[in-house]
Amino acid sequence: MHESPMGVTPESTTEHTSRLQHITVNQDDVVVCTMFPQNVDENAAATQWITATADSFASLEEQR
Repeated sequence: MHESPMGVTPESTTEHTSRLQHITVNQDDVVVCTMFPQNVDENAAATQWITATADSFASLEEQR
């Protein structure tokens, strides 16, 4: 994950098999991650996304 001055982290997962990208915002100790398809038209973008907050995250190592 890469931090920017505004706390927004746009990242693409094109090097993997996923066709999703995400933006993570960390502001005032609140983390929100929104995931959406890479190639979606403007009209569909309004409905094809999901957002997770900090209490929705789980450690990958702990889940394995």
